[in-house]
Amino acid sequence: MDAGELKLEVGEIHVRLAHHDRIDWPCPECGAACKLYDHQPERQWRHLDTCQYQTILHAEPPRSECRNHGVRVVNVSWAEPASRFTARFEWLAIEWLKAASQKAVAALLQLSWDEIHGIMQRAVQRGLERRQAELVSQMGVDEKAFRKGHSYLTLVNDLRRERVLYGAEDRKQSSLDGFWETLTVEQISGIEAVARDMWDPYIASVREHVPEPDGKIVFTSFTGPHE
Repeated sequence: MDAGELKLEVGEIHVRLAHHDRIDWPCPECGAACKLYDHQPERQWRHLDTCQYQTILHAEPPRSECRNHGVRVVNVSWAEPASRFTARFEWLAIEWLKAASQKAVAALLQLSWDEIHGIMQRAVQRGLERRQAELVSQMGVDEKAFRKGHSYLTLVNDLRRERVLYGAEDRKQSSLDGFWETLTVEQISGIEAVARDMWDPYIASVREHVPEPDGKIVFTSFTGPHE
């Protein structure tokens, strides 16, 4: 830690980070030891609050020069490359999201809806990356209305393990088409049943991507208006 500043008038603590001299820096692409090239302009990350004060970290991320990948920004240990929040702060937000809505958590943490949604999306992506290429034999596809029914989300569920596998905006064929791109050929071949009510765009997507689809589509009871 290099220095800190308490701003009582806005309720913030600002911490500026620096690094010791070191011989090499890992390339974020391949991990090879590289020389320090330079530093990015200063960036900020929201960290866990200190008492009642928001804590903001400041740093100039180093850039390494790799023989194979050229100049790249070194990954910092406290945050993901695309995030403006530390990993610990995102962990807190995700824990709260398990018990409350995005709107409620955003209000508690003084975040915008886009910021809290971005934290959730990154958590989903991390989960997808950790998930092994396992077979899902029975899945359900459904739309979920939000914002007073004027907008929809497409959701794909693993019916055996009772978990959400995929989510996309709207309820078009293209909304479901993106799901099949996340599966391997083996996973698609292992699908035994897709449960769904009679919504034509979803049926078209299943028929286009799943082998022998008519024997695997299972129609469920009507769950709500489509218009």
